[in-house]
Order: sequence, then structure tokens, then C-alpha cells
Amino acid sequence: MTPVAERFQKALTATSRADVLAALRPRRATALGPLEINRLVAHLRQLGEPPVAVKLVLLRTYTTDLLKTYWPLEGLLNGLDISVYEAPYGVIHEEGGAGTEDAKPDMACFFLRAEDLHPALRDPVSALSDEARATVVDEAVAQLDNILSSFRRASPLALGVVTLLPPMHGPELGQFDAMAGESSGDLRSQLKRRIAKNLREKHAAVLFDDLDELAAEVGRATLFDPRLWFSSRFPWSVAGAQALVRRLVRYATVLKYPRAKVIVLDADNTLWGGIVGEDGPDGIALGPEYPGSAFVAFQRRLLDFQQRGILLAMCSKNNPDDVAEVLRDHPHQLLRESHFAAMRVNWEPKIDNLKSLAKELNLGLDSFVCVDDSPHECFQVKQQLPQVTVVAAPQQPVEIPWTLDDIPSLEILSLTHEDRERTAMYVQERQRKQLATRSTDYGQYLGSLEMEMTVSLDDRRHLQRIVQLTQKTNQFNLTTRRYLETDIERMIEHPDWLVADFSLTDVFGDSGIVGVALVNGLRGTTAEVDTLLMSCRVIGRGAETAFLQTILDECAQRGVQRIRAQYLPTRMNGLVKDYWPRHEFAESDGWFHADLPHRAFSEASAIRVTVVRPTSGGSRAAARASVSSS
Repeated sequence: MTPVAERFQKALTATSRADVLAALRPRRATALGPLEINRLVAHLRQLGEPPVAVKLVLLRTYTTDLLKTYWPLEGLLNGLDISVYEAPYGVIHEEGGAGTEDAKPDMACFFLRAEDLHPALRDPVSALSDEARATVVDEAVAQLDNILSSFRRASPLALGVVTLLPPMHGPELGQFDAMAGESSGDLRSQLKRRIAKNLREKHAAVLFDDLDELAAEVGRATLFDPRLWFSSRFPWSVAGAQALVRRLVRYATVLKYPRAKVIVLDADNTLWGGIVGEDGPDGIALGPEYPGSAFVAFQRRLLDFQQRGILLAMCSKNNPDDVAEVLRDHPHQLLRESHFAAMRVNWEPKIDNLKSLAKELNLGLDSFVCVDDSPHECFQVKQQLPQVTVVAAPQQPVEIPWTLDDIPSLEILSLTHEDRERTAMYVQERQRKQLATRSTDYGQYLGSLEMEMTVSLDDRRHLQRIVQLTQKTNQFNLTTRRYLETDIERMIEHPDWLVADFSLTDVFGDSGIVGVALVNGLRGTTAEVDTLLMSCRVIGRGAETAFLQTILDECAQRGVQRIRAQYLPTRMNGLVKDYWPRHEFAESDGWFHADLPHRAFSEASAIRVTVVRPTSGGSRAAARASVSSS
């Protein structure tokens, strides 16, 4: 029996969706036939795990019909029930978004070719002058603007994903193409960079997926089927179609399910080969020679995930001194103590350690991805903490570097400054807690932090971070309403709305943008707090009170006489159930009310606040004040 057949048979006997998915890994090495796919789809539906509905629209200039075999499987494997509407072939410019308005999609995929954006890209481009090349790129990007504008008018809330069909043949100048200054590859790279830049700056909630990366991963000869392309304008092979759909379904998964925020790693036979307590730091497999080279490659890959804003934590049954010696002194250990936001190296049960890590990091266990080589530990976590994503470290070291590449929750839809600095921010928070434990006077401790809050009003520059916080903040979130970039953009533009965010600095560093408030009804006498949320990293320092005071003061300045707000309970936001009463809001008929102006809260006196607001000319003005004196 082949490895693929073995994985398929194991998947058919799995008793949960997560186990089916685990059985099929590594996905990049698993291509299934139509009968196998149908059997797996039927099996997944029988497991009794209700999927989340997703409406998908395909806008295309080449055939996508044959992809319909693959959407159900990839969707169900990720907890999604995907329904697909294919816009008429080649119709991408019409008002109404080629019929997408009635479809009301959650997500739209654009299957385009470079020549759809400019006719000159059908022909050889190496002979074009620099000026002509620049003009082609400018006009191609403008053409994409037109396509996306029609789509956005029809589907204002959908996530868009733009793709360009990779070249099916080698480069124009053959193996010399990379050496040529005016090559087809160079022009294509310019075009892709410009498309991505244009989407970042002009088109909210539209992403560019570089399918050239898919061609590099799968291989051009494997990705395409020339027979289908020349006979029916469908470019993909069976393996290529499955890899493409698997890639695109990841966006829908991140859209509908919480993003992973922390990777919790075992040590022995996960970060290195062998058992450090038995083999000693010098005897573990970690270095330039196999199998140690595979573990070095895995650690290097983990640093990539950290760059996405995902925290690393360690949870290992081990002697703390042995592990510390590897982390500090082993010449080939890439991950040092500073790379871990938190660590549990002891002989306590893994379940207890994971709960303890969640408490320390102020994160829900549903944002944890746990990697362990022990089948017993993996089984125990699955049984007792089903909300944790459990990944069994492969038994073969050669497979370890790609252990996490098939986890959709580790993908991101945006990347902010706060993401890149997240680990450092958690280290700073640990230093604050250590200072707090040494202080006998909590008020004195808060004063010693020298905190400064910057509250920004209607600042488009913070759009991605604001959206990110509405999408992923669960614990300190009064209403848990989720928003896309297009939603927040409309709020910023509308005079009824106030979009506020805040960042916080102290003697240990900058926490970045960690709080958001969305207030509606500013042109009336009563305004409503639609959303109030904050990262749990800054809880307990008075920020939640200082921010509210600033929002209330701003509303009062704009003529609002009364504020109303809600607490909508969820499984995870019990932390804030008493937030409104604690801030002297009276409850009536399920709403909390307060008259303005509201009294100044002494709890926020340790924080100095700067309010940054847009001026009529588009520049920004700052007003500095201490909250306690407002």
C-alpha cells in the first residue's frame, strides 16, 4: 500500500475532523482521486461536526468549473460548508460585479491572467523600453482597479483574493532570463509588487495571492495539465487543482475561525532529537548533520511564524536546568529564552501547564497550537482540552520542518507593527509583573511605570490594526462584533461614527495599538458604544478606564448628552461582565446608560493621555492632558 493510500485509509477510520486532517498530513504529498474525495466528504459529514457556511464567488477569465470536485473536501476538512457561485466566464467588468451582488459572498476569488490586465503582456516583453515597461505596469494596475471597483460596489463586505495564473512555460529568455535587465521575469515581478502595493493602499479587504509560489511548491510540470488547458481552458492538473483549492480555502478558514496566537512546543524530539535529560546537551541531535539538521530547520521555520505575530511558548516535562543549558549554550540552538513569551519546564501534567500558560498570556486555549511528539500527551490534550489544536510531531525527522505548514489558523490576512513586536511586548509585560510583585503600594507601582496613552480618532493609518483587533479580541470585548476593513472605512467616513484606538507606552516599552472603541450616533443627543475592546496584555494598569474617560469626554465635546452601551456575553468575555456598572453606568432593559459629562475616574490618574484627531485640512492635531484633571 502506498503512503497516500495508507493516509486515506486512516482518514476514513478517524472519529473527528481534526483526526481526519491529521491522517492526511503532509497535505503537500497527498493528491486524491474523485472517488476517494467523495468517500472522505461523506465520512466528514457523518461525523456530526456542523460546519460553518461560507459563500464563495469565482470571477474568472479561464475555466474553473473542474475545481468544483475539490471545494467540499477542503472546506469540510477546515470546518466549512462552502457554496460556490461562478460568475459568467470572462465577465469581470460589469456593474453588479458580474452577478455577485445577489450572491452576497463572504469571499471572492479572481482568477486572472497577466494579459487580462494589459494586451502587451501577451507578447514578448524583453524588447520593451524602460518607459514602455513602466507604462504597461501602470495601465495593468489601473485595469485591476476598475475590476475591483465594480466588484466592491456589488459586494462591499466580501474578502477579495486576486490571483494571476503562473506561466505554463519557461521564461522568455530561457536560462539567461534572470541575468537580463529587461526580462519577462523582472517585469512580472514588478507587476506583482505594484499590484500588492496598490491593494494595500487603495482596496480594503482585498489580498493578492502569488500563485507563482504555488508553482514553486508543486512544480510547473505537476501543477498544470496542458491537455485540459488547450482543450477547455482549464489549466490545472488533479494535483494542481487540489493544491490550489487547499491554498484558497485557508483564507476562508482564517475569515471564519479564530487565528492561532501561540505555538506551544515540547522540547525533546520536537525542538531537538533525543532526550536531553538522558543524552545530555552535547548528545542531542541538533546541528548541521542529519538528523540534527532537520530540527535546526524546524526552529528556523518557527522564527518565520514568529514574524507573523505568533507567540512561541515551551511546555516540556523536563529538568529545567537541562533545558536552560540547551537554550543558552548549545551552539546550534536557534531559539533562545528571549524567543519564548512563556515557558513551563517541569514535571506537572501537560493539561495543567497549558491552562497556566493561557492564564499567564491572557489568551484563550482556542488560540493555542500544541506540538508534541508523545502520542499519549497529544491524546490527553485532545480529550481534555478539545479547543486546543494538537499537532503530533512527525516520527521521521525529515518531515519535521514542515510540521506546521498545513495549519490554516497560522495564516494571516494582515501584518502590523504590533504583530512583529508581539514577543518583545510579552517580555516587557513579564517585567512589569515582576516589578508589581516587588511593590507594596499598587498606586506607587502604577506611577513608577510613567504610562502615556495616545488616543487616535478616525485615523486611517491604523485601519488594519483596528480590523485585526475586532476580528481576534475575545476576552476584553464588550460586544464581540467582528468587522472588515470596508466596515471600518465607512465608519471613519461617516459623521455619525467615532473610530478611536489607543496605544500605551511606559518605562518598559511601547505596547502598540491595543484598544478600540466604535461609537455610533454622534449627531444626536444619545450615542451608542457599538464596540469597546482591549488587548489583555494591558489589563490592570488603568488603561481600560483612561480610554473610556477619553471617549466620554470626546462625545460630550461633540454635543452628546447621553451614552448607552451593552454587554453581550460570550463563552470567553466573562472578564468584562461588570465593566459598565464598575464605571457607574446604570442598567435598564438590557442596556447600560450614563449621562454626560461623566465624572473623572481617579483610577486612571496614573496615565497621561494625548488625543490625536484629524483637522479639517487632513493633517492631525494633538491635545495633551492628564485624564485625572479632565
